[in-house]
Amino acid sequence: MKQFEKIWDWLSNYLLPQSNETIKVVVLCIVTATTFWFFNALNDNYSTRITYPIKFTYPDSALVQVKETPKKVSINVSGGGWNLLRKTFWFTITPVEVPLEDPVETKYILGNSLYSLIADQMTEIQLNFVENDTLKIDIDSLKSTKSKLTVDSTKINLAEGYQFTSEIKLSHDSAGFTGPARFIKDIPNTIALDIEEENITSDYSKELYLPTFGSSLVSRNPVEVEISFSVAKFIKQELMLPFEKINAPNDSNLFIFKDSLARISFEIREELAGNYDLDSIKLIVDYNDIQSSDSTVLPKAKILPSQLKNREIAFDSIHFEYLDR
Repeated sequence: MKQFEKIWDWLSNYLLPQSNETIKVVVLCIVTATTFWFFNALNDNYSTRITYPIKFTYPDSALVQVKETPKKVSINVSGGGWNLLRKTFWFTITPVEVPLEDPVETKYILGNSLYSLIADQMTEIQLNFVENDTLKIDIDSLKSTKSKLTVDSTKINLAEGYQFTSEIKLSHDSAGFTGPARFIKDIPNTIALDIEEENITSDYSKELYLPTFGSSLVSRNPVEVEISFSVAKFIKQELMLPFEKINAPNDSNLFIFKDSLARISFEIREELAGNYDLDSIKLIVDYNDIQSSDSTVLPKAKILPSQLKNREIAFDSIHFEYLDR
């Protein structure tokens, strides 16, 4: 009784501290009546729907949930108001463990198959039925694979006139992937990384994220790979240069060359163009290369400046006439 008086005094002072006494009495009577009605109602029996926690268990640790398994199930129960209130709001309920013998092959669980598992754990309230028809299960084996990483230089879009001046370097030449078997099986042995930038005109260095092949559950090691290479602009040059004849036969005087200069063409880095001595380029025409059935011969490079070494040089054929024909 003393506890009730304390509650009454607190409600009076908190809700209606300075209000009209008549209104205070009416309001407090309503609050009191409602409180008594509420606590009295909890003594009756009811049937209601509540959610009950469940936990799927399986022994093999080399498995992964592709989609999260259900954590609750809807059930219809009967019991006293106080017991239902405790099961719904006041206490943490230990989840019902649902064992899966073959998790990978199990695609769903029938709701009514959980009846006995839940009923055995229930106390103080009666389980009427499980409302869920089916619970979907999506578990897969955990697999790993390793793939080689490459970059196709022909698919890199350089600006017009630009060429590679270094090898394409990767910070890692391979990567490992781990995840659900259904996604891992689609990962190729070799992964070609794509560079999306176009019209590249400067040295390139960028970290690219490796793909997850359709699922965020696929882990990658490493997650990203750095790709780098150097480029420079090249221009085309053509030169007309004299040539030296070698290996002349005894009848060399019968060979009349119609061209005194040989045309050569090549591509060179723009900043190096003109930074070489034309006199350092020596061309030769070898009589041994002359075919009797042909009236042309290709000159060769005997000496080249360092700027032109390892460059592809095109030579125009030199025409001649053999007077003994």
